[in-house]
Amino acid sequence: MIGVVFGTTGELIKIAPLCRAIRDRSGREPLLICTGQQPEQLPDMLRAFGLRQPDVWLARGSGGRDLARAADIPGWGARVVGNAARRRGWLRRALQSDGRAPMVIVHGDTFTTVAGALMGRAMAVPVGHVEAGLRSGDWRNPFPEELNRRITSRLARVHFAPGAWAAGNLRDAGVGGEIVDTGANTIADSLALVTATPEIDLPDPPFGVVSIHRFELLRDQARLRAVLEAIRDGARRTPLLFVDHPVTCDALTAQGLDGLLDGEGITRIPRQGYGSFIGLLTRSAFLLTDSGGCQEEAAVLGHPTLIHRARTERRDGLDGGPVVLSHLDLDEVRRFLDGGWEASRRSGVRPGESPTGVIERWLVTHGHLAEHDAAPGGR
Repeated sequence: MIGVVFGTTGELIKIAPLCRAIRDRSGREPLLICTGQQPEQLPDMLRAFGLRQPDVWLARGSGGRDLARAADIPGWGARVVGNAARRRGWLRRALQSDGRAPMVIVHGDTFTTVAGALMGRAMAVPVGHVEAGLRSGDWRNPFPEELNRRITSRLARVHFAPGAWAAGNLRDAGVGGEIVDTGANTIADSLALVTATPEIDLPDPPFGVVSIHRFELLRDQARLRAVLEAIRDGARRTPLLFVDHPVTCDALTAQGLDGLLDGEGITRIPRQGYGSFIGLLTRSAFLLTDSGGCQEEAAVLGHPTLIHRARTERRDGLDGGPVVLSHLDLDEVRRFLDGGWEASRRSGVRPGESPTGVIERWLVTHGHLAEHDAAPGGR
């Protein structure tokens, strides 16, 4: 049996198409192993993608809430490790229950990614890493994501790389095991699965969306204040919807910066479900964000997007595409908000072949999935 380890919504969004493909191919979902980095959001996200709830929760965030502070991570990590060790025998038996070659699949660059890879190695089960090979070239930035990817590439047996650039990074690093080029990121399949309908009232177009939530920005008060001031000024030209991620709200309140979002043209909205967010994104004129996942979505959708980060480990949408990287340059932010986004309009780029389908065929060929036709509409 195949076990899929996840703990965040970002992981689940991009691994959900594979979970559904495994179900369509074999008639049963993979073993769903959840570390619970974001336990508040995951149940609804699973339902949105038509997946069942996890077979096992190794932890449930911090006191049942999503991890929101760096200080939450050690206690959560200890619970994940302890529960994985206690359930090691059960997990091994479950992975061997269908008589097929077992495999543990992890995704991306989170602490859950590393934990899942270590779990697989501890059980002597091969590990497959989806979205392998992304690199920024600096292990400190973005931190800890870049370091997590490098560690996971040393633990995984199979590396599912989302394109030639990522596959080349893995070859250059001399990683062991097999490198499989899936051609693109599985986010393209995720977007095809959701109903992109906003669940909130939207302003008249044009309007922009702002979604920031990364620790590297929120923990730096001067940098956060500066970008909020640029957002406040930009909203005078084009109305902005500011997504109230709980971790962002906590940082704004703690640092006394809430007032910067009280200006004309800014509407604060609650964090949205995935389908609702994609719905409002596609109806907006542009997006300002620090999210790598949004960068990938923007590339597929052809949506003008500014990534407010020093570096990115992704190439999606850059180099003539709809995505601009600010390098934390506030002048770049101001230019984008002052109409520069209009120059980033592009047609969406969808892969000719489903990345999930490439992974599915590999799993069949190597004895991890039953060899029969996928269900109608399966990806």
